[in-house]
Amino acid sequence: MDDARIQTEVRRRRGKHRAALAAFALGTAATATGFVVGLQKTGDEATGWGVMAGVGVGVMLAGAVTAWLFRPGETGWQTGGEQTKRDKLQAQRAWQLWLFPLVTLAFLAQSTMAVQDILAGDGGFGDYLSAALPVIYAWVVASIAMGWDHLSRTQKRYLEDELTAVLRSRAIAAAFIVLMAGGTVAFGLGLWRTDLGIAALPFILSAAGATAGIRYAWLDREYGKDG
Repeated sequence: MDDARIQTEVRRRRGKHRAALAAFALGTAATATGFVVGLQKTGDEATGWGVMAGVGVGVMLAGAVTAWLFRPGETGWQTGGEQTKRDKLQAQRAWQLWLFPLVTLAFLAQSTMAVQDILAGDGGFGDYLSAALPVIYAWVVASIAMGWDHLSRTQKRYLEDELTAVLRSRAIAAAFIVLMAGGTVAFGLGLWRTDLGIAALPFILSAAGATAGIRYAWLDREYGKDG
């Protein structure tokens, strides 16, 4: 890599690092504000601040991971060719598949309370948003595992190979088992008490999405050890 390209890449990485730090700071502020103010509120207003705190956690985690990936002093990207870029992009995908399931699970507590309010007839807009957040993140995780996300589509030549297909099939198979088992449980609960069947769905969808992501990342890690 010549000097001009190195300098261009250094500036690009520096900009991404600063943006990630700004996102981390913004997420931290949103989380703290949401919790502090939300504790003093009740009803739909408290739910709205809770959503703010939850989104803040997601932004904070994403900012922290991105800041680490583009940290100053990291020079591994300067050496090697396409193989190095392939390794970097696959490592970035693995980070996402570890991170987003954790964010999904973090939102489940909010979702549970919101679903209870909705089923009781007291739900507002904030409750519906809180109830949907873990499901949305579950879809994000599943999309990354399936290769439907922006990174996978734009960097397909680096992220798609025979190993990827094997890891993906195993991860999705595990998620499918979790989804079928969870759906069966929700069906049984719904026959007994409809509200319990509905309340179980965010947990089942989150668990299935998290299984796809974590299973893929785990298999990728194990293959890296063997390699």
